[in-house]
Amino acid sequence: MSECNEKVPIWRIVLLFIVCLSVYLYLYTNAFDGMNTSSVFRVVEGDLQAVWKDKFGSVSYYLKLMEQSDKSLKIEVSASQSKTTATAAAAAAASHPTSTKTKPKVDESTQINSTLLEKFKSDLLANKSEPLLTLFTSWNDSPEKYLVHNLTLHNWVMLRPFVIPVIFTNETSVAEDCARNGFEVRHISAAAADGIPVLKYMYKDAMDNYNSTFYAYSNGDILYTETLIKTLLLLRNSTLDLDKPAMIVGQRSNVDNVTESEGSTWGNITRIAKERGKLFTGWAEDYFITTRSFPWKDIAEVVIGRRAYDNWLVFNSRKSKHVVIDGTKTILAVHQTTKAGNFEGHGHKNRDYNHNLLVKMYKRIKYNAGVIECIEKYTNYENEELVMKSRTVHKACAV
Repeated sequence: MSECNEKVPIWRIVLLFIVCLSVYLYLYTNAFDGMNTSSVFRVVEGDLQAVWKDKFGSVSYYLKLMEQSDKSLKIEVSASQSKTTATAAAAAAASHPTSTKTKPKVDESTQINSTLLEKFKSDLLANKSEPLLTLFTSWNDSPEKYLVHNLTLHNWVMLRPFVIPVIFTNETSVAEDCARNGFEVRHISAAAADGIPVLKYMYKDAMDNYNSTFYAYSNGDILYTETLIKTLLLLRNSTLDLDKPAMIVGQRSNVDNVTESEGSTWGNITRIAKERGKLFTGWAEDYFITTRSFPWKDIAEVVIGRRAYDNWLVFNSRKSKHVVIDGTKTILAVHQTTKAGNFEGHGHKNRDYNHNLLVKMYKRIKYNAGVIECIEKYTNYENEELVMKSRTVHKACAV
């Protein structure tokens, strides 16, 4: 013991103690001074309070912070390290050309779209921009369709603030339920065929009361995802002249017996469409997205929910030289198929109302020129980027 004391002078021990004590006091003082304002302290404090109340809501936020920090660390790679890694990867690929798996490319278009969406959302919330779409429909109070309408109601509300969901109804129960859950409610001003809303007046009412880039009627049993928002944002930022009439339509995917859980999120809707969805015929068009300049005042007084009007609208738009776009490949529209089947409109009373009206007005109509396959422009993903393209259609599509 005495030998050790001779080798380590006491003054060195005292000096080391003073230095350690100084460092400790400095760290303690500075850490305590800034602790109450640090984000980590607030998260930990929130989690402690959550644990006290048997709630763990903020824990996920803390984990997200850790994940983001981990991602930022991974990004901080020097140019020399990146070059070395790339060289090594290239050498490995060259030596094993058939067995090496190429790393998937980052979906830059999705990242760009997400950035645009966040920026656009901020502008919407700050009233610096108008919403993308006013989306409206109509339905009756029906016990058999309660789940279908309830899923549509909550699904469309999830599209806010990009989309304004609107219900046209004269039934108090439907109006109160929709208003309570976030819909705008409008009175049906014009009806025909025993009380069915006339389509053109729904558009006129929507345009008179809501400001948005696009306006659309959709059947009340269709569920959408963020693909609707991204496609319309593409068109809004494209060379499409919004001052001229344009219409976007598309095919739907039929999914039998959608459950409450399956229809509750965009991810679940996408999953069930992939697992058991069936793309329906190009003769059926369930939504009609148009620009404000679309001449609805000149459109025949067809009613919703009955056959013939959808193909006539597309045919008439093509014949009038309006821009018509097929959004099938980029807009997921899931039809909630019930026991009524996929041709429900054909079994209703007054099922031929639209056809009889149109034949009386125009004599002969080329309904076949109003199917999806006859639309020259369409949206698609090309090289992981959302684009609008043109295609050659069959000669039978001539108008």
